[in-house]
Amino acid sequence: MKRAFIYARYSTDLQNEKSVEDQIELCSSYAQKLGFAVVGSDYDRAKSGASTFGRPGLTRILETAKNGSFEVLISEAPDRISRDMADLAGIHKALEFRGIEMNCVNAGRMDTIQIGMHGVVGQMQREEGARKVRRGMAGVVRDGRSAGGRAYGYRPVPGKPGQLEIVNSEADVIRRIFGAYAVGVAPRTIATTLNSEKIAAPRGSRWNASTINGSGKRGHGILRNPLYAGKQIWNRVRMLKDPATGKRVSRVNATTDWQTVELPHLRIVDQVLFDQVTTRMESVGGANATHAPKSKRVLSGLLKCGCCGGGMSIIGSDRSGPRIQCSVFKESGACDNAARYYVQKIERTVVGALRLQLADPALIREYVKTYRDERNRAESEARRKRSTLDRDYAKSKSEIQRIVSSIAKGLITEDEAASLLGAARREITRLESELATAESTTNVLELHPQAVQRFKENVEALADILVTKDALPDLVLIGTFRSLVERVVVSPRKAGEEYEVSIRGYLASLMGAEVSALSMVAGERFIRSPPSI
Repeated sequence: MKRAFIYARYSTDLQNEKSVEDQIELCSSYAQKLGFAVVGSDYDRAKSGASTFGRPGLTRILETAKNGSFEVLISEAPDRISRDMADLAGIHKALEFRGIEMNCVNAGRMDTIQIGMHGVVGQMQREEGARKVRRGMAGVVRDGRSAGGRAYGYRPVPGKPGQLEIVNSEADVIRRIFGAYAVGVAPRTIATTLNSEKIAAPRGSRWNASTINGSGKRGHGILRNPLYAGKQIWNRVRMLKDPATGKRVSRVNATTDWQTVELPHLRIVDQVLFDQVTTRMESVGGANATHAPKSKRVLSGLLKCGCCGGGMSIIGSDRSGPRIQCSVFKESGACDNAARYYVQKIERTVVGALRLQLADPALIREYVKTYRDERNRAESEARRKRSTLDRDYAKSKSEIQRIVSSIAKGLITEDEAASLLGAARREITRLESELATAESTTNVLELHPQAVQRFKENVEALADILVTKDALPDLVLIGTFRSLVERVVVSPRKAGEEYEVSIRGYLASLMGAEVSALSMVAGERFIRSPPSI
């Protein structure tokens, strides 16, 4: 009597676990009818037949086969053993080498021809099933629903499959992340801050830079998720199994295969902010992404050498804290400024100067007045531009009507009209394009004294934090500071001399040259710089 071993498998967690027991019972009855003695059984639960990797039950059976413990392998159908034609043929070949036959309830004893036929059919069914699933998912996406997967900031709507709603607490975190990154804070710094505040991460126990920055190729990561801007993009990647390892790997699909749906009710981040973040990511990405500067401090990326204009970078630390030096001097020696500076001393000097400046009520009033004057001027200019475009558009439309009328009266030939109409239509197209993007008013926000007061309070808080060595400021405070300061120029100095730095901000177009820059000497009061040209 031949000894038989039984193998059972089902594919996914959605199937009934009793499927394994049912298959083993069916195979046992089949073995009894053929007069085989069942000496054992094994199984794999919720395992795909697309690969032999990750299937411990099948692996144990193949190891047992080497010991000559059985002469027949019984399964309900060939696709229970494998749904990959190469794997099925390989298993059959290995068993046949050891004198073991493969026998299936639904197919009988398997020979080479049957193995080939069932292998092809099984793989075709598996691939067709995958295509049907993707077609179904595409339909779900077209309906404005989620095709699966959980995005941070959203949760499923109970009783409405595929529908999502915003989780307000998580949405606030997302807005903080976008706002901080837009003003120059690095993903690593953002992650550190969120972890220090014990804010729960989307997955795992902590936030990482990769959680925020994600993958440019796959479009993953908080900062790259278009759903936060109210747009769902599906089918950007497809998953394949590496035949050598059995691991799933992603492959980016052609952009023509992407499916995009507008979902404005799921927008979390303003489009302007989302575009700012996208622009910054593109500027620091690409081939040199791994070498891009990582902002860790308040002034990271803002410090410039007063001798050559190059950047300043950390060169080490001692008991007094981290020190910086001109990057051009350090890398090539092309700059004459060999001085070294304590970055914390510069931070305290700069923030302290801003605090003193904002303490002047007259300056704040002038700031608000000048801002409003600029806003009114910009709005007036926008209205004039819109009025001019409307007038030119109406004139071009009238010109086309005049040409058509001239044709009808026989005043001009068709060839003459074609030339005139072509120019007029091109002008119409140009004007329509400009009108589509023109605004009757500007998007400059109204600035109130309270807004400047809040900025002042944030700078005060930032100054207090910087008193503590190695303290980590809040992202909001850093963002507020970097929204005002464009760069900080560090003047050359000799050993023992005080630091002299100059702040260059974004105030020039609003405040005029006189208050667009400040010069400070560390340890002394700041001195307003003379008007610049």
